[in-house]
Amino acid sequence: TPAAASTRNRKVPTEIRELATRYKIPVLRPPMITGPFMNDATVLMDQLSAPSTRVHGTTVDILGVGVLIEGEPGIGKSEAALALIERGHSLVADDITVLRRDGGDVISATSVEITRYHMEIRGLGIIHVPSLFGVAAVRTDVRLDLIVRLQRPSPQVELDRTGLNTMYRNVFGVNVPLVTLPVDAGRDLAHVIEVAALNQRLKMLGHDAAKELDEKLIGILSKRRRAS
Repeated sequence: TPAAASTRNRKVPTEIRELATRYKIPVLRPPMITGPFMNDATVLMDQLSAPSTRVHGTTVDILGVGVLIEGEPGIGKSEAALALIERGHSLVADDITVLRRDGGDVISATSVEITRYHMEIRGLGIIHVPSLFGVAAVRTDVRLDLIVRLQRPSPQVELDRTGLNTMYRNVFGVNVPLVTLPVDAGRDLAHVIEVAALNQRLKMLGHDAAKELDEKLIGILSKRRRAS
């Protein structure tokens, strides 16, 4: 729907008001100056027109790394997120996460409006996170940097033990790193997810521990072969 705007809250000329009324065009009178208003309006229109989808999963901001935790119902996604919040990290969305492609190769994660700042904990019910942990324990959105898939152990599924074979999930044409974690009894999933997020942050800075170790081992073996 088209609209007209008169910035700095200026009075709209009578001719424009009459034309707007005739053609049913809304007229805005924002107090902002023209430049910032146009910038904000452009960003808003980009967000509203960007491709988006809803996925089942809980999203947490771990030291600036946006992590989507997914898995079958009852596997412990919300409980892991709750433990991460207790460690000082921030909830973005619980159970349902809205993914949206912003400009460039950026995938943003946010929550649906009705459940924002709330979590469902099995056996406990609905909790309001800011009331229990403070306003620093929640965020409205975050850039998606990592997907963590929680999976029950299975003899048929072989998990990566070295981290050399990086998996990805394609989200609107953007490859997002994917890590699969087995859910074993007594395992501190929150701690493992936290380490996975920190490791991803190092990778984003250009440090890949698995590849660096692999290169060192290859170098040692090459020296031994030459010596023999």
